[in-house]
Amino acid sequence: MNPHALMRRCLSAVAALTLSAGALAVAAPSAAAQEDDVDRLLIATNQEVDTFNPFKSRYTLTYNTNMMSYDTLVRAGAEDYAPEAGLATEWVESNGGLTWTFTIREGVKWSDGEALTAKDVAYSYNLLIENEAIREWNIDFAGNLVSAEAPDDTTFVLTLAAPAPAEVLNRAVFIVPEHVWSTYPDPAADDANQLPLVGSGPFQVSEYKTDEIVRLEANEDYWAGAPGFDEVVYDYYAETDAAVAALEAGEVDIVNGLNPAQLEALEAQDHVTVNNAQGRRYVSLTLNHGTVTQDGTEFGNGHPALKDPIVRTAMHTAIDKQALVDTVLDGNGTPATSLIPSIFEQWHWDGGDELVEFDIDAANQMLDEAGYVRGEDGVRTMPGTGERLSFRFYHHADEVNYATIVEFLTEWWTELGLEIKAEPIEQGTLNDLAYLGEFDIAFSGWGVGPNPTEQLGMHTCAVLPTLTDGSERSSENSYCNPEFDALHEQQKVESDPDARAEIVKEQQQMLYTDAPVIWLYYQNVLEAYNHDRVTGMLTQPAEGGMITGQEGFTWSYWSAQPVEGDESGGVPVAVWIGVGAAVVVVAAAAVVFVLRRRKTADERE
Repeated sequence: MNPHALMRRCLSAVAALTLSAGALAVAAPSAAAQEDDVDRLLIATNQEVDTFNPFKSRYTLTYNTNMMSYDTLVRAGAEDYAPEAGLATEWVESNGGLTWTFTIREGVKWSDGEALTAKDVAYSYNLLIENEAIREWNIDFAGNLVSAEAPDDTTFVLTLAAPAPAEVLNRAVFIVPEHVWSTYPDPAADDANQLPLVGSGPFQVSEYKTDEIVRLEANEDYWAGAPGFDEVVYDYYAETDAAVAALEAGEVDIVNGLNPAQLEALEAQDHVTVNNAQGRRYVSLTLNHGTVTQDGTEFGNGHPALKDPIVRTAMHTAIDKQALVDTVLDGNGTPATSLIPSIFEQWHWDGGDELVEFDIDAANQMLDEAGYVRGEDGVRTMPGTGERLSFRFYHHADEVNYATIVEFLTEWWTELGLEIKAEPIEQGTLNDLAYLGEFDIAFSGWGVGPNPTEQLGMHTCAVLPTLTDGSERSSENSYCNPEFDALHEQQKVESDPDARAEIVKEQQQMLYTDAPVIWLYYQNVLEAYNHDRVTGMLTQPAEGGMITGQEGFTWSYWSAQPVEGDESGGVPVAVWIGVGAAVVVVAAAAVVFVLRRRKTADERE
């Protein structure tokens, strides 16, 4: 690790401690901020890279780098997420919706100078059809593909087993270069991590250092126009407090994942613009109701009581979601009812008459009537076996909000006679345990796009793993319900949008009732940027939209322009003198926020 990175990580830890105590914290100079004539857009991140292979990456960070490195045929527009031309300039549906013919944009080049043609598109789609691992990772979409052909350099023909217009136009299939990928012994392996990446997008990943930086260099020949910045650099900060201090000091340009106290403090800074936008992400709890393979082999070690829908529903009934929104998010979000956020109003199911209301007494009654009696220690036991309802509860070690939610849930669930053993775990390890089925309760969360099929497809029988080693990660939680699957297939081929929306809502209602997952809230995007260095960023959607966390294409980073006359390669001395006072403001606001949140919790006791 280089000295800059070491210093930054040390100060990340110091910042977290000192901010929480109300003391002074100042960010160290970033390894990404170099004194030269390169215009860099610096974005703070605390998420690791899972893989740069666009067919199997799952993390938000690598989804963003995928969107910058590679193109799709059709992409979600900045205005309102509506599909618009990408590599395909036009498309025609025929043969009852089974055949799609795309006209591929001429003159597009890969970042290594080679021409991009329809043959690259056919190669990419054929990976979904012919490569077993890639197909399994994307089975809900890939399972409907019959053939992918390129009769000439500008024509791509896709044949489906069943009509699925929304899937074809909304599914983000990243187009990769055949002349590079065909040299890999196995395109499903980590050969795709070789840097620099070769793509056709506005930026290409050129450098990655674990827990330090991800660097992307601009594609000056990008078909839609060269980006305004020479580089986009994700700069690693272990704690958001340290990233906030870095934004104050001019060491990063964009920070997201803010809490309300941080947003409020940053709003007072002359060089910072804050944005509070409705988000497209949910936070949820996955309950281990039993992990199973497609052939019915059970694996993992989840608590058997969680197989009982009465237990899961009782736990759901004992959660005050509005209280979580009001206290943990300080009102910057809404209670969740399903996996499709309310930002996508057409598809969102609001709970209707099925909405579970917070009621500890009713939840206790459910468990009493089901025969879960309390032992001498107050913890309930299972009927028949007498096994105590003691649940492991894993949460992300780097998520302060999750730790606070755990406190609330532990309090409520203890009133039900449940023993909760909470444990913070690093994100990668937590994900590994989840897919191995070695947990009872765990946090989850996904960013959702305008097409509901992908999220719903993660809960179908078709995506259950075939192995028990946790390597197959298409299923969110081993949910398998033939009735749900029948609705899923029906909505995929329904051409009438209103009729399809009703089916999608019925699917959400079924998940809500079965409760394999408890959706907690939809969180607003709280973000900020240095307007003295960056301008011109497009939001998605255009009205009241977000800068980070965009879907289908990173409109904001491609459109971003350096502020004319800004020549800062390092940090002016004056900023370093003033940043200490600014961070004290953040610290004070954070302390007030924590005390206010704790007071509310105490008042409920």
